[in-house]
Amino acid sequence: MVDEDFEWFEHKYPGWYDKFGKWWEHYSALSEPNGHMPVAFENTGYVYPHRCWTCMVPCLIREDTVFDEVDGEWRTYCSEPCHWTDTVAFRGEYNGRETPAMGRLTGLREWETLYHNWDLADIIQDLGYVRNDGETLVPQPHVQFDDSKMWKLDNVRGIRSRARR
Repeated sequence: MVDEDFEWFEHKYPGWYDKFGKWWEHYSALSEPNGHMPVAFENTGYVYPHRCWTCMVPCLIREDTVFDEVDGEWRTYCSEPCHWTDTVAFRGEYNGRETPAMGRLTGLREWETLYHNWDLADIIQDLGYVRNDGETLVPQPHVQFDDSKMWKLDNVRGIRSRARR
């Protein structure tokens, strides 16, 4: 955001800057590739929440979160219904009867698992998130079109993805 944006928000919502201004200033500083990692990989004080194994939604309500060891690995669920879906409904047998186990939740479903230990530049290329020039990333954390402020594959090369276990 630029100064006019900050002024607009403060005018419309008095006290906005005291609550959100510093965060947006910090984001702005991290949005350009000037020797730091992309925002998602920087230590900003935000802890990435566990994601539900069934619905893939972040588990934000602590009281509803369920942890269980299933098929030899620990899984997180956002609620009892999602836990039941994976551990009961999508099994090969239900109440002594064989089931088609439709939609069984197996395989490499999570981004962190699918791309574990990959270089971020290789992940972005694999996903097809590179512009026609072969080096500029499609996603940019800002709307500045100055080429010197655009994130390129070289800016993210060397960052490794790690699975959360």
